[in-house]
Amino acid sequence: MLPYVNTTSAWVHRCAKRMLELDPELDPLAAMHTVDDMATSSRWRLMLPEAVAEALYADDPHIGTPSFAHRADTSR
Repeated sequence: MLPYVNTTSAWVHRCAKRMLELDPELDPLAAMHTVDDMATSSRWRLMLPEAVAEALYADDPHIGTPSFAHRADTSR
């Protein structure tokens, strides 16, 4: 039996948490919005949330680093 996160809210929280660990400059709200949208797709939702976050940040020279519209502005 494959591991599965029972609730969408838990899945979103864990995936966003891992994204922020991988990219500390990412705006937490942007991460939550992105992951919330991804959770509607069974393709992503059936995967472990940490694996999804790591797939987004995989070092692939053809894809590059993911670009999220709202990164935290550290110059404030």
